[in-house]
Amino acid sequence: MNNCFSDVYKTLNILCVEDDENVLEVYKKIFSLIFKKVYFAVDGDEGFNSFKENQLDIIITDYQMPKCNGLEMTRKIREIDSSIPIIMVTALESMNMLRDALDLHVTSFLKKPFTSSSLYSSFNLAVKSVIADRYILKEQSQKILYSNYQEELTFSKEKIITKNDAKNKEKIFNFNTQVLYKPKDTLSGDSYIIKKISNDKYFIFLVDGMGKGISASVTAMLCSSFVNYFINKSLENSEEFILEKLLKSLFKFIQPNLLELEIVSAHFLLFDNAKNELQYSIFSMPPILYMREEESVYKIKSNNIPLSSYTKEFTIDKINTKKISKIIIYSDGLNENSIKGFQDTYNSYLSQDFKKANSIDEFELLRKTKIDTQEDDITYVLMTK
Repeated sequence: MNNCFSDVYKTLNILCVEDDENVLEVYKKIFSLIFKKVYFAVDGDEGFNSFKENQLDIIITDYQMPKCNGLEMTRKIREIDSSIPIIMVTALESMNMLRDALDLHVTSFLKKPFTSSSLYSSFNLAVKSVIADRYILKEQSQKILYSNYQEELTFSKEKIITKNDAKNKEKIFNFNTQVLYKPKDTLSGDSYIIKKISNDKYFIFLVDGMGKGISASVTAMLCSSFVNYFINKSLENSEEFILEKLLKSLFKFIQPNLLELEIVSAHFLLFDNAKNELQYSIFSMPPILYMREEESVYKIKSNNIPLSSYTKEFTIDKINTKKISKIIIYSDGLNENSIKGFQDTYNSYLSQDFKKANSIDEFELLRKTKIDTQEDDITYVLMTK
């Protein structure tokens, strides 16, 4: 036996499928000394059952056996496991049998009668296959662990970058403001900021990086980071916060960092209590829903195309907030989620649930009766009086 594999053998379990008692006795004497555990079967049916019941690393099987021969057993095994090493022992030299065995990825062949040298040679080849598979699995596992670790760090960084003034429940003027931020994956394409500008002004920012994984997450973080930087700089310098100035500055900063086909959707909302006014610039986000005192649901629709490397202009509009009693601001992960059991989306039910709910807990109870699986990042801000 090759000494470089001797330690590996002690970690492996082997199945021996053989109907000749004399050969089985040879296997027992040899394999019990070098393998971790040895299983035996006297035909292909029994061997296949043993394969299903036990954790095996290598199989050695005779070709000619009653009930189910070695080739038939191998065919069944390959339907379940395409990689376990299988050594075929045969006295035949049939080209058809060899061709079928090769098609089933039999690892090696042993011609009867075999010598100890040829036996070990076949096993060394099989063990190399096991080692290669284990190495690949280990590499993949390490990559997954590292990737998950990096994603967790990225998500932690994103939460630091947003640095919201609003926690789970915040009073913005006479609105009780609650936020639900629920990424589908660790890396989220959604981000939000709620900042107090002055005693009379609050700013709310929701961004949705269009895409998946790292690219969308990085874009959302870049936007959030810049918005926070701009607001903090304005406050530190005692400068008036002007929404138009923020948008122009963000365009200048983010556009060179966007991929050619990448787009960004976002809500930019400035609440001015002194003027009972909401200034808004919405870039291809779902409409803001709000209710007035008469309890009708109204919509503030997007007034801008998505932000991209080609976007040149933007619009800022205003609405009077004096008689508004309730507002919900959300990314499309909320309204585009499929309804369980129906070919429909939550958008069909969002307005009625919004109308009924006076808190996030109430809204979530209503929403979860209709949603089975979260399909995207969900971020929304619910403001109620």
